[in-house]
Amino acid sequence: MLSPLIQPVLRQLGLWPAFLTQDFAPSHRTLVSWDEAGLTSSELLLEARGPSWRVDRATFDGWIADAACCAAARVDAKVWRLAGEADGWSVACDDGNSHSARLIIDATGRARALADRQGFRPKAQDRLIAAYAEATTSGPDAPELLVEAFEDGWWYTLALGEGRRAFACMTDSDLARGLGLNTPDGWRAVLGRTQFVAAVASRVVELGHPRLIPAGGRTAATATGFRFLCAGDAASAFDPISGHGVVKAMRSGMFAAYVASDCLARGDATALGRYDAWIAREAAVYATTLSEHYGSVSRWADRPFWRRRRSVTPSAHPSSNLLEQ
Repeated sequence: MLSPLIQPVLRQLGLWPAFLTQDFAPSHRTLVSWDEAGLTSSELLLEARGPSWRVDRATFDGWIADAACCAAARVDAKVWRLAGEADGWSVACDDGNSHSARLIIDATGRARALADRQGFRPKAQDRLIAAYAEATTSGPDAPELLVEAFEDGWWYTLALGEGRRAFACMTDSDLARGLGLNTPDGWRAVLGRTQFVAAVASRVVELGHPRLIPAGGRTAATATGFRFLCAGDAASAFDPISGHGVVKAMRSGMFAAYVASDCLARGDATALGRYDAWIAREAAVYATTLSEHYGSVSRWADRPFWRRRRSVTPSAHPSSNLLEQ
C-alpha cells in the first residue's frame, strides 16, 4: 500500500503519468481499530494528494527499475568485493567482471549488503517482526487496508487481488516465540484474539504457512563514508505502522542522487555530511511521532509490547504527521 505522498514523489521524477497507466488500484480509505474497540474509517476522498494505492510490489519494483535504466546502465550481478581506491572504488562482481565507481550508493534495503561490509552497523530500535501469511478467500473481498491492535501488537490485512489476501501479525520477536506465531495453529490462535481481522479471515479457504520477517525500526550511526552513502532502508528502516516505507525510501534515493551530483560534479566536500544530518533529522522526527502514536493506546498499557513503546523517550524534535494513514 503506497501512501498518497507517492504522487508528489513520482511527479518530481516525471513518472506520474506512466504510473497511472500501470493498472494499480486506488484505495480511498483505511479501516482502523486502535485505542478503542470499535472500527473507524480514515477517508481519503478529500485528500488533496489523492488516494493511497494498492500495488503488486514485484510489478512496481520492476517498472520503476526499468524507468531508471533509461538513465543508467544496468548490471545484473551481485557485488562480490569492494576495494577502496584513491578516487573511488573497485567493484568486483560474481559474474567475473570488475567495475570502477567514483561513488557507491547502498540501496539494498534492510539487507544492507554493502554497508555492513564497511562497518556501518545499524542500531536496532525494537524487536518488531511480522508473522506474515497469504491466503485464498471466498466471496467478495473488501479492498481497504484494515489495521487492528490487540494486546500483544497489531494486525493488518489487505486484498492482493484474484481472491488472494495478505495477513500479518506485528509483534516483538520474543513474544512471537511464546505465541507460536511461526506455526499455523499458533498463528490462527492469535488471529482468533482479534475481532475485525478475524471476521475477514473467516472467508479463508486456504492458508499459506506463516513466515517471520524482521520489521523493526533501525538507524545507522552514520549513513555515509568516503564516497559511500546509504539510501532507503539501508540508511534507516521505519516501523511499518508509519505507512510511508516505500515513499521514504524513494525520497531518500532522490536526495542521495543530489548528494552524488554535488560531490562528484561540483566537488562539494560537505555534501555527504549534509546528507548524514538529513537522515538523522528524519529519524528523530519519526521516533517522536512513532512514540506518540503507540503511546495513544492505553487499553493494554501493562502488556509488554505496548509498555516497551511507551517507555521509549526519543530525542526532542518538532512533531510531524508521518502516521497520517
